[in-house]
Amino acid sequence: MLLVRLSLGLTLVLGAALLGGCPPEQFNHALTATLDDINLVLEDVSLAVNEKRIQLGALGLSPSTINGLLKDDLFGNQFGGDPRSAYSKVADSRFTELTPDEVQIYAGDASNVDTADDLNINLNDTQAQAIVTFFNDFNITSADALQAYLDTPANTVPSTIPEGVLQALFVDFDPALVLPRLP
Repeated sequence: MLLVRLSLGLTLVLGAALLGGCPPEQFNHALTATLDDINLVLEDVSLAVNEKRIQLGALGLSPSTINGLLKDDLFGNQFGGDPRSAYSKVADSRFTELTPDEVQIYAGDASNVDTADDLNINLNDTQAQAIVTFFNDFNITSADALQAYLDTPANTVPSTIPEGVLQALFVDFDPALVLPRLP
């Protein structure tokens, strides 16, 4: 038993000496940013939330990690977006590319410009995620595809999505109305 322990110990010591340790640059996913680097971005009040996402991504952080760091920022905690990216994805029939943050942004912008004042949609994170999941699960990329889905009596909409929101926001509402609000 003693001989086994000595042999194992000697093997570990020789292995460590030969390898010389593992420098971080040999790991593809090694985090090179320090906590100070991250805090500089998070605490920079001059940056919009989407700019913070970009800066944190440049530091090598994954989108999921960035979501966690920006958990208290309404439009930064679910893969980000801005009014222009949200509009472009809706107008160009790329619904499956929307992030939950973009769904929330688009809903807010549409509600703000609705002249009939009957569109008043304020989606929480869970509802926005449900819409994104719905679009992806059923490969709904456009207003026409959504209308066809909604017109089929056998099809259902998840209960986490408020009733009528899909029709009102992504079929009936004209996305061109948000153009004047875009940065």
